[in-house]
Amino acid sequence: MKTRVRRLSVLAVALSFAAPAWAYDLTGLWNLKIENKSHHVVTSLVIEFTSQSSPSCIGGSWMRVNVVSSATEDTHFYPASDPLSFSIEKNQLTIGRNEICDGYLMLHGVFNGEVARGEYYGLGLGGTWPIGFFTLSKKK
Repeated sequence: MKTRVRRLSVLAVALSFAAPAWAYDLTGLWNLKIENKSHHVVTSLVIEFTSQSSPSCIGGSWMRVNVVSSATEDTHFYPASDPLSFSIEKNQLTIGRNEICDGYLMLHGVFNGEVARGEYYGLGLGGTWPIGFFTLSKKK
C-alpha cells in the first residue's frame, strides 16, 4: 500500500511539472485577425500556440507562437514574419513581438479559452501607442 501511495505521489508531482502553466486548451489552429483603428482587418493569421519557451527582452514567461499562414494588405502593419510569443495570466492573453527590445508590438485582451478580443499597441521607451485591435478564435 505504501509503495502504491508513493508511486501515485511521484506521478502527481511529475504531472504537475509537465502540465502547462495555463488552464486553457490551446491545441490546434487559431484564427488571428488584426484590425486597424477603424476596425478594418488588415492582417489575418493562422497560428498555433506551443509549449516551447521563447526569448524575450520583456519580463515574464513567454512561449513561442508558430505562424502557419498569413495574409496582409500591409506588410508593415503587423510583424507576421517576426518571432512571436505569448503569455497568459489569469484570463489575459498577450501575443507579442518581444525579441526586439524597446520596439515591442503587442496584442492584449481578455481570453475565455475559445475567443480573445483586445487591443493592438506598440510599447517602447516613449510609452505606449494604440495601433488597432485583434480577435482570436479557435479554427474549426
